[in-house]
Amino acid sequence: MTRYEEPEEGSCHVSPAALKLATELGINTGFLSGSGAKGRIVLADIERVQSGRGSGSGKKMESEYCQKVSFPGQRKQGKSVKIRRLLALKMEKSWQTIPHFYVTISVDMTDVVRFHHELKVTINDFIFAATARALVEHPWVNATWNGDRGIELEDINIAVAVATDRGLYYPVLNQCDRLTLKQVSKKAEELTEKIMLQEGLQQVDSDRATFTITNMGMLGVESFGAIITSPQAAVLSVGTIKGEVVVDEQGEPAVAPIMRLTLSADHRVLDGVDVAEFLDTIKCYLEAPIVLFES
Repeated sequence: MTRYEEPEEGSCHVSPAALKLATELGINTGFLSGSGAKGRIVLADIERVQSGRGSGSGKKMESEYCQKVSFPGQRKQGKSVKIRRLLALKMEKSWQTIPHFYVTISVDMTDVVRFHHELKVTINDFIFAATARALVEHPWVNATWNGDRGIELEDINIAVAVATDRGLYYPVLNQCDRLTLKQVSKKAEELTEKIMLQEGLQQVDSDRATFTITNMGMLGVESFGAIITSPQAAVLSVGTIKGEVVVDEQGEPAVAPIMRLTLSADHRVLDGVDVAEFLDTIKCYLEAPIVLFES
């Protein structure tokens, strides 16, 4: 295990002032490179991202660093009642008809944190790529319930929950198991820009999804269990990356960036062993991420 030296002030890599402003602006600090001591993210770094939104590179900055998206040129009028109503009806049906169970695993993100800066891709891109490859190896997770039995699906189309001022959207990366890490990054950026411009987001896009990823790490949430989007068999919940004390290969205490993944699974389709093996495969990819950009 590679030692991970946490920036100053214990395990916090973001200054309190920077964290407060980032939360207000919906900026994911996990994707930022800090200019403070030992890479610490300071207030000036958040202000730089915010100023970038107002420049010609605003769309790129928004896509690269943020999970919460604001529509340009639009006053904040609260979340769309129509979108919230549709989402509520869908989630109510899922919660009432799907027997949920949850399994959580911890992942050492040391190498992902290092490589994502070098490759100029986001941490989410690594999670997408790792999940897509894990679904190839565990096709029974990429399944649907037809009322009688679980059916494995050929295409791997991953939806990602994106929070906006109008509500949640679920853009889909189609056939993402066929994409390289760089291609996943490019497609994800294009989808985020579509959300910003309110273009090309039809309900049918979400209906094509075979699996969903939802991330609350930018809000400081360590772990959570999401509601499955019917008729999918599972949804992956991503928590924040936080420095934690671990034992290294020499048996010495060290601090590593740990992230928790929780899979909400449909017990009609999957059992505990299925879920544990699937999560372990994702963990293996993320702890040795070089395999994700070799092909």
